[in-house]
Amino acid sequence: MQRNIIIYSILLISLIGISLFLTSNFIDSEKNELTDPIVKNIFQADEVSLKVSFSDRTIDFSIKSQMLNSLADSDFMRLFNPEISFDNKKNLKILGISKTADFFYKSNVFKFNELVNFEGTFDNTEFNGVIGKLELNLNENTAEVSENLKLSFDGQIYSADSILVDLSERKILRSTNVRYEAVND
Repeated sequence: MQRNIIIYSILLISLIGISLFLTSNFIDSEKNELTDPIVKNIFQADEVSLKVSFSDRTIDFSIKSQMLNSLADSDFMRLFNPEISFDNKKNLKILGISKTADFFYKSNVFKFNELVNFEGTFDNTEFNGVIGKLELNLNENTAEVSENLKLSFDGQIYSADSILVDLSERKILRSTNVRYEAVND
């Protein structure tokens, strides 16, 4: 009888230990779920260079970025300090820099929602300027300035509220409030 009591006591202590272990593990996992951040799938790459190029017979276009950041389930990635380069291999070269840009890779669209400072040459004459917002659509071969374009070229300052340009045909498809003024020396 005493032997049965010892065996039942050992089994009872074992059952109590197992149940305490299981409940403490369950409680601990609930605490971790509450303290974990809601967004778990983040992709970030430092010191990685992204280069997206578009090239046809007459245009070389590229965007370089030194850092990328994206949610794993999203359809875009954020580019930090992107550099835009455009060269039509004849008479126009442009280099632009911004703080950030978003690359929507499913639709091949770049959106620059912060200022883009740019400089370049046209027929060996230098120009520079700033763009408030810029959208480049590689599928449609268009560039759209939708806010505050200011361009200094050959003694003139050109400005516009919005311009849509066909990059392949190099023509303006639509523009709003385009104006120019002479620079006083």
